[in-house]
Amino acid sequence: MAGEQTYDVVALKARFLELLGEHADVYPVAIEQQYPRILDKIVNMWGKPELEKEFDDLMVSTRPGRQGFPPAVAMELFRLSTLYGKLGLTAKKTQGTGWAGVDDAELFKREFTKPDH
Repeated sequence: MAGEQTYDVVALKARFLELLGEHADVYPVAIEQQYPRILDKIVNMWGKPELEKEFDDLMVSTRPGRQGFPPAVAMELFRLSTLYGKLGLTAKKTQGTGWAGVDDAELFKREFTKPDH
C-alpha cells in the first residue's frame, strides 16, 4: 500500500527483548507478526507512564464498529500491560486491591459503607 510505513522488526525485537530482560517470555510474537506498528509503539514507549493509557486504548476500543484483536494478540497485550503494572512503570503507582489508591482504605471503606440514618 502507498504510504504504509515499514518497520525494522528485527531491531525492534532485539531492543524489546533487552528491555524485557528476565521477562523475555512475554515477548509478543503475534503482535510482531500481525501488528508491527503496535510493536514499534510499545517498544518506543516502554518505561514511560503514557504507555499505560496506550495499553488501555488498545484493549478497550472506544471507536464504534471495531472488531477487536485476534485472541493471541489480545492475550499478549494483556500480559504486557500486566507486566508493566507489576514492574511499577505505570503512572498511578498503585498495585494491589481496588482500594490501593486510597490513602486510608479502611477509614474510606467505613465511611463509604455507613448506613444512612
